[in-house]
Amino acid sequence: MARKAKKTVPAYETAAFQERYPAAKAEAQAKADATGYDHGLEYNELFKSFSVRMLPNRENRCGHELRCEVVSCSDFSKCKPGHGPR
Repeated sequence: MARKAKKTVPAYETAAFQERYPAAKAEAQAKADATGYDHGLEYNELFKSFSVRMLPNRENRCGHELRCEVVSCSDFSKCKPGHGPR
């Protein structure tokens, strides 16, 4: 008789993700507002934690920089060239 495969729960449905996301998002937003550069917010499933990194210009992004959530500066007039939603 075949074994039933375990259902894997997506990371965004776990309690660790739900409780840490607001603080990590606020940290990324604060850094983006302070510097004018885009910041990436990425969840590490192994360590159950978020990492916030400054991102390069849009045209120079590769690898994890394309997988993470991009947080842009709130005030678009302060965004550096190559950053922000434009």
